[in-house]
Amino acid sequence: MQIKILLSGDGGQGIQTIAEVISRAAFEKGLTVSFIPNYGLEQRGGVSLAFIKIGDQEIVYPKFSNPDILLIMSDQSRQRVLEYISKSKKIIDIKDYNFYLQEKKINSKNYNIFFLGFLTKMLEKEKIYLAEEIFLALEKKLSSKPNWEENKKAFALGLSFNF
Repeated sequence: MQIKILLSGDGGQGIQTIAEVISRAAFEKGLTVSFIPNYGLEQRGGVSLAFIKIGDQEIVYPKFSNPDILLIMSDQSRQRVLEYISKSKKIIDIKDYNFYLQEKKINSKNYNIFFLGFLTKMLEKEKIYLAEEIFLALEKKLSSKPNWEENKKAFALGLSFNF
């Protein structure tokens, strides 16, 4: 079993944070994991990508061009990942969830955490059960931040989303 995830967004949206949390959780669970961050020239405002592979066997080569899951969190990053869209099995595009995010009053600062919960649920459908490990890694990373309660709510909403 192996799953390939490509996360894309603008610098500052938390793409690398959620990639790190997923990777750390998979590692803690005893799975094999690779995580390759890819930043644009600008750290804030440029496109940020994260390539993640999770599996139960050795990862021979960490890069890929055909993600199982592709997360798109901005118009700019959508343009950057055009070559991956047709090769992806499942695409999660923020534009398809804007109404839901606004209806649930999720602050834009917490969108990444909502999608972390959403990705966690998607991984469960692939028989990769990391909800507890992801929440613990998230808590370790963000619980001292002032918006921790909002992040917990956003994660729970993403985890409970019906797709």
